[in-house]
Parts: sequence; structure tokens; C-alpha cells
Amino acid sequence: MKNCPNCNAQMEDDSLFCTECGRPFSQGCVCTNCGAKLNDEDLFCQNCGQKVNQDLVSDNEIAVKTKCPFCGSPTSPDDIFCQNCGKRLDEKEEKVNIPNPDSNQEHLFNEIVHKPLEQQSNLETAINYNIHGDNHAEYHQKSNNNMVLIGVIALLVILTSAVGGYFYYKNIYLPQKIDREAPRYYSMANVIVLRSSRSAGADFNKVASLPYGTELITYSIDSEWAQVKVNSQNEEKQEGYVASQYILNKADFFLMNSIFGNQDSKETILTTKCRIALLNYFKENQYIGKIDNQMRIDAGIATTPNSSNQWQVFCKPKDVKPNNVLYKRLYNSNSQFTDFAVIITNIVNSQRKLLYFYFDDDETPHLLAEQSAPLNGYIVNASYDYDYYSDSKKLNIEYSY
Repeated sequence: MKNCPNCNAQMEDDSLFCTECGRPFSQGCVCTNCGAKLNDEDLFCQNCGQKVNQDLVSDNEIAVKTKCPFCGSPTSPDDIFCQNCGKRLDEKEEKVNIPNPDSNQEHLFNEIVHKPLEQQSNLETAINYNIHGDNHAEYHQKSNNNMVLIGVIALLVILTSAVGGYFYYKNIYLPQKIDREAPRYYSMANVIVLRSSRSAGADFNKVASLPYGTELITYSIDSEWAQVKVNSQNEEKQEGYVASQYILNKADFFLMNSIFGNQDSKETILTTKCRIALLNYFKENQYIGKIDNQMRIDAGIATTPNSSNQWQVFCKPKDVKPNNVLYKRLYNSNSQFTDFAVIITNIVNSQRKLLYFYFDDDETPHLLAEQSAPLNGYIVNASYDYDYYSDSKKLNIEYSY
């Protein structure tokens, strides 16, 4: 056994290095600075003063160092030039370490071989970080900028969607919803005027002339005017006001329209007050004209047709006389409206009735008489005579056959 001159640890006699501090023993070791031989107890070179425990080499290193690095010829440590090739020995000094660790010196081998490799790897990592650090920061900055941009775009999309949604709701969905839910009315006169304001008797506010049967989307209605939109598939929708007395709700319009047995009857019974007189009579007696059953249901008409309640009016052209209608001021000679006499026919059993109406000054109709009419013939004249037997006036109708 021998003691390490550096740390005084006990080592085997054939040990080349101290297993505690790593100091090489002097078995052929020389100073790496000047080449002088060293003793085990030397801490510094006795020739040049180099610290021994910092950089000592073995005899193998000396063997390499004392060879010419160019031609391999043996050289002396004191030689400046190679005696064989003449090259300057210190131009390219190659120092080759040949570690020869044994099982007892494994940690020293790790210090000499593995630790430098690990340090080199850490150095490369540091170099890569230094080289790419700025790019990495720039990448993160760009990523942050992209996230901000995406957030701004998303916010703009949300705002655009909200504005677009509000615009769609306010200008498209809501008006369509109001139109769908608004009640339908229909023009009952042959022609009514659509106006831009609630004022009649002039042309300055006239928007359009609407024919009989025009469907009207009705937003509001009172005793004088109705605010409406013309429901037309082929024309631009027009809005305005129409006189309330010239329009009917859906059920009443389809019931009234079913009363006319032919086109001549519709043109002969021209005034709205006469049409209202017939409509009120049919509603009071639960009569109905000729109408498709599905149309009747869709229109909301509750009366179900049968053999006794289906009646219609049939006329000749309006200028032809005698006819199945008669207009005459008979009941009240001072009235501003003529009376209205009309024959209705049961379309199932061909029975006929004569109805006679008079009107108040506000066009309110009143049924003066209802009597059977002959199966054939037209109204020629009417008189209102005093009946002495009943002590009352009696309506007399003259027919032509």
C-alpha cells in the first residue's frame, strides 16, 4: 500500500491515479510544461514551478509528446526541430491522452471523458439558445399578435352578425311576422281607392285603385279608415288607407261573394249598401250561397249548406228591364236613397223569395218585406198601398211573365 501525496489516501501499489482526488502517481510522470521528471511528493515542478496536480501526464503521453507529429520520428523534449523531417515541433503540437481506467478508477474516467461531453452538450444548448433565442421570442411575439388579430376578427364577426341579425329582425323578420299575423280584409265594392293619408274627396293622396275582392293586410281599422297593405304576389306591395265601409273581413266577404249566382248579378247589385243588406239578411237567417266546402272552412264560415239554406241572386244585365232587382223610392219619399227590391232563389228546390229593403240616411239597411215570389217572372214595379182589411200598408209587387 502507498499514500497519495496530495490527499494522503491509501492506494494499491500498482495504482496509477488516486481514487479520492484523481492525482496521478509518479510512475514515469513528467511535468507537462518542461518535461522534467516528478516525484510523488512534488506539488510543484522543481524545474519550472508548474503546479503538479493541475496537469500531469503519464509515460504514454510523453511517448506521444516526444514523437514528431509530422513524421513520427523519436524526438527529445529539448528538440525544437525534428531531426528527420526538419519541421518545427511546436507548429502543431498534438497531445493525445490515452486513459486506461480500471474498475477502481471509473469515476475518474467519467470526469475525464463523460463530463466534458456533457459540458459540450450544455454548451451547444446554450449556443443554440443564444442563436435562436431572438427568433424564439419573435415567434412568440408573432403568435401573440396573431391571437390578437384573431380576437379582433372574431369580435368584428360577432358585431357584424349582431348588427346583421338586428337589421334582419327589424327590417325583414318582424315586418313579415306582422304581415302573417295581421287579419285579412277584402274590398267589397267594384273599385275602392287606396290613399296615402286619411283624407277622401281629392286626388293628391290617391295611391291606387283596387278592384273587387282585393286582399288587404290590415294593420288597424276604425269606423272610418283602415291602414292596410295590398297583398299582391305580382306587384310591389303598396301601403295606405282605405275607407272602412268598403271592406269586409274574410268570412263576411266569402259569404257575400257566394250570394251572387252570376256576374250580371254582381254588376246589377252595385252599391255597397245593397250588398250589406243582402249579407245581413243571409247571416241573420243562416243562409249561404254556393261555395266550395274547403273554401268555406278556410274562410271561417260556420253555416253548413243544406237543401233549405242555399240561396243566390240571378240577374240579367243591369241595363235590361224588367229584372230581378228594382230600385225605387217608395217607403220614404224624402229619403236620399232609393229602396232595394231583389228576388233570391233556392238553388236546390228552385223556390223564390222577394226581399224589400229601405235605408236610413247613414245607409243602415232595414228589411221592409219578405214574401214568396213566383217561380218565373221579373219585377216590373212595386207599390205601397193601404189595406183596409188589415188597416195597414201593404207592399204590392208587379211581375212580368
